[in-house]
Amino acid sequence: MPEVLDYLEYREFLKDWFTESKKDNPFTSYRYLGQKTGVDPAWLVRVFQKEGHLNEGTLPVFIRLCGLDDRRAEYFKTLYRFNKTKAKQTLSELYYKLLELRSLETRVLSKPELAYFGSWACAALRALIGITKDTSNVNQLAEHLNPPISHDDARNALGILKQLGLVVPDGNGGWNITDQILSTGGEVKSRAVRDFHRHTMELAQESLDRHKPEERDISSVVFTADESDLPEIKHRIEEFRRGLLQFTRKSERADRVYALNIAMFPLSDKVDDPATAADSAPATPKKEG
Repeated sequence: MPEVLDYLEYREFLKDWFTESKKDNPFTSYRYLGQKTGVDPAWLVRVFQKEGHLNEGTLPVFIRLCGLDDRRAEYFKTLYRFNKTKAKQTLSELYYKLLELRSLETRVLSKPELAYFGSWACAALRALIGITKDTSNVNQLAEHLNPPISHDDARNALGILKQLGLVVPDGNGGWNITDQILSTGGEVKSRAVRDFHRHTMELAQESLDRHKPEERDISSVVFTADESDLPEIKHRIEEFRRGLLQFTRKSERADRVYALNIAMFPLSDKVDDPATAADSAPATPKKEG
């Protein structure tokens, strides 16, 4: 019988389950299934063709008929909500719950825009394709990333890039990138993008031991500022990022993929009665050598 954990569409799972059930029991039919579930047989046909949805109240009887254990039953119910919702934030939250229930890494979704930022590998692979002459060997590309990713992860990442139109065939069995710069905008609240930032910061931490000092630049600075200046500070950071992207875009002989993390965050609560700038201790930059 089909494994529900392999599906990202509950109606496809039910259709495949129904097809396999008919092989074991030739008397299985839409009418028989309707009698067991209380769902009109004609509506079941529409559900299996993805032209409608089941009533949520019928889910327990389908879970029982399919013989799903507790974990798979929870996955099936979450999948039902995932397929019905149109709210982006809810969609993202349900997707990550599905991943937790699967205990698997991110894979290609019917909503690939959610998966692009689910792993640093997608962005890194796309950038590597952009500077590699022969991109026909995906496994070799996977091994050229630092740290290397598995061949399966590379194929999944390539699938996401293809679905999003971020790579196109080059006519030689490989791929070319489309847009040179991809941005989510300044303020991003998607859980997928937050996880992307978390993953790249973890890579930055590992870089302290993985790469020689001349191959990286890791520094930090502690400073004081008025909270009302925060928008201007964030604007200056954004301008720096944009300028750096424009500068690197002009490079005609790029030979390596890099990641840059800029992290500014509070290190204290807001002081109710602050000292004047003249009385404040000067902030000192710190650079790791």
